[in-house]
Amino acid sequence: MKRIFLSVVFIAASTCFAIAQDNYQVQKKSRMMKPDLQKDTVTLYQGHYDGPIKSEDFSKSDSLTLNKIGLQIVGFSLVFRQDTAIKKFDSRNNKLTPEMITVLKMLKPGQRFSFVNVRAMANGGVLIKPTYDHIDMFVDRKVE
Repeated sequence: MKRIFLSVVFIAASTCFAIAQDNYQVQKKSRMMKPDLQKDTVTLYQGHYDGPIKSEDFSKSDSLTLNKIGLQIVGFSLVFRQDTAIKKFDSRNNKLTPEMITVLKMLKPGQRFSFVNVRAMANGGVLIKPTYDHIDMFVDRKVE
């Protein structure tokens, strides 16, 4: 009886592990896929949806945009790590707040930051969530 119980527990644990591993692989693959700018609604910062940005480029743009006409960003958050804490600043439109601009200029080369929880409104006042509603970026290291 004990052997049957252990066998059932082992089979159940193995099945759960296999399902969890498969789910992780699917999530990892979906994060690595590049958006289709023709079909997907993508949030952009200075024309990019991810990747490095030079620190001197932070002064070139003060807002997020969407790749689709007829949609307007009505809010988002900037998230970054400072020492051991996660910091978050919110905006109630598509513009970076003065605090966000100050923080971005203070980030060091290699430091990561994200624009998350992007909310948009379609014509007619309908709130939508863009297909790609976050941007993961990092400050480019200077190559000399």
